[in-house]
Amino acid sequence: MTHKQWLLHKIFNPKILIICALTIPFLFTQITLAAYKPPRDQKPPSGYTESSGVRGKCKAIDADSVTLLAPSTHIGQTTSSHPTFAWFVPNHQRVPLEFSIYELGSNEQLKLTYKSRLQSSPGVMKLSLPENLPGLALGKKYLWQVEILCDFNHPSRNLLATADITIVPMPANLQAALHHKSDRTQRASLYAQAGMWYDALGEALADSNDGELGKLAANLLKDLASLEKSPEIRDLSQVALGQNE
Repeated sequence: MTHKQWLLHKIFNPKILIICALTIPFLFTQITLAAYKPPRDQKPPSGYTESSGVRGKCKAIDADSVTLLAPSTHIGQTTSSHPTFAWFVPNHQRVPLEFSIYELGSNEQLKLTYKSRLQSSPGVMKLSLPENLPGLALGKKYLWQVEILCDFNHPSRNLLATADITIVPMPANLQAALHHKSDRTQRASLYAQAGMWYDALGEALADSNDGELGKLAANLLKDLASLEKSPEIRDLSQVALGQNE
């Protein structure tokens, strides 16, 4: 964590820190990036995502938030069997966390697909499924979650955030357009326009350093902020849009 981020954490509450860290890139350079458009056939999230949101509070480390960089009002799409997932942790203390993916079966039954134990780090964290492992299946729906393990004796106190993802076929017109584009801004734009959130975010974060959001990803989050209705995303939207006035 930089000295500036440490001061922000000390001066402001976690929600304000999230807003500042995710929108600071707007103060410097604007990237020409096509707006994210949700899929035309967008589906509502599963009951697990709708009912859970972010739960828990890590009193021992003074943390009360973990923000997934993903849609929450609809199921985000990807064409990749090994997509990139990302989330934001405002607290500067390093604590263990678990990243998990569950297949959503009939009647929303959960089947564990992948789990990894990590150490949290301040700012944006990202993870892609290892290429040497079986990928997510085309046509399937999955739930992914990040759980901050702040109290092993009382799991209900852990911070938990969830989101849904579905794997869809690559549209022929999108594949043809991508074939001629190597620039990440252009590729992220094409994915965003096609409603492929996780592919667009993966391109946007590919060149970002650990802990940083990056300019491309910040622009995508601005678009998502204008679409989401949760209090955190609404606040983020107001700040992000204000930078462009």
